[in-house]
Amino acid sequence: MQEQNLWELLAEVGWTMVPIYVCSVFVVMLTIRKVLDFTAARLADVRWLDAVIVGLRERDLESAQQAAAATRHPAGAVAEAFIHAMADKPEQADDEARRAGLEAIAGLERNMRPLALCAEIAPLLGLLGTVVGMVELFQGIQGQQTGSMAMEALSGGIWKALLTTAAGLTVAVPALSVHAYLTSRVARFRVQLTTVVQRLRYAYPSSDPRS
Repeated sequence: MQEQNLWELLAEVGWTMVPIYVCSVFVVMLTIRKVLDFTAARLADVRWLDAVIVGLRERDLESAQQAAAATRHPAGAVAEAFIHAMADKPEQADDEARRAGLEAIAGLERNMRPLALCAEIAPLLGLLGTVVGMVELFQGIQGQQTGSMAMEALSGGIWKALLTTAAGLTVAVPALSVHAYLTSRVARFRVQLTTVVQRLRYAYPSSDPRS
């Protein structure tokens, strides 16, 4: 049998590879998008919070709010909402911080569910391709070949059909790994967000900033 490279083998599998190709493209696009989003957020850089804390301790809400608004860190919007509430309605500061925090978390989690969906369905698409390939294989050899020729056709058809399962797993494993990594980053951000709000509250403990 003539040796073939991977692309030639995948081309022989036929239309059952098309959904897996589409799924792989989505995985690559979503991964790039989320990596860019998390890189732009600079979650590890919280130096901006020092300027906010200084403003709050000096009871300079305007400079603290400007420092919070200047950062691209998602917690900056939370700090800005907290400070704005402390200036107008101090009793609602915690609720505003919680609302802004949920929005920040939702922003980080955006497009993560489609990535998880691709990781879930890629192996199923591969299994479907294998089943379809096996059905077509048995239909093709039924009543046409016997003996060693039938066994050769059967063995050749089986490994071709199994290629879709391998392709599906090849897409699913990286997608699942990326999703797990991003989920861990979001979990760390939740903890970081709690710390930010506590530092803001301790830096400006008064329930009425005008008292």
